[in-house]
Amino acid sequence: MRLLQQRFPSARVLWMDASQLTQYEPFMAPAGAVVSGLPLLSMTPRKVMAILTGAFRHMKEGGTFYQFTYGVSCPVPRPILDRLGLKASLVGRTALNIPPASVYRIRRRQPVAYMT
Repeated sequence: MRLLQQRFPSARVLWMDASQLTQYEPFMAPAGAVVSGLPLLSMTPRKVMAILTGAFRHMKEGGTFYQFTYGVSCPVPRPILDRLGLKASLVGRTALNIPPASVYRIRRRQPVAYMT
């Protein structure tokens, strides 16, 4: 946290339990993106939902959540994505990392436009 503050002095860096983001509403300005290396695969579905709900509550329209993972697929299960109205897509992998790592982009789903 301190290293991030030093390297990015104009960025707001929070040191807290990410599942408690909804409690910090008065202090948060809308973010354009969240970059996460949290071990979502080892967390309960309830905690993952709390993290994503809090993150997207504090993001601008069109904001994106980037998640690094060492898992073989997206660390957010499809039922959680569906429940929260989110979609995930793989945006990068590195096989040279040990273990291999992936990055997923998680966004709000766009409303479906119906033609009449």
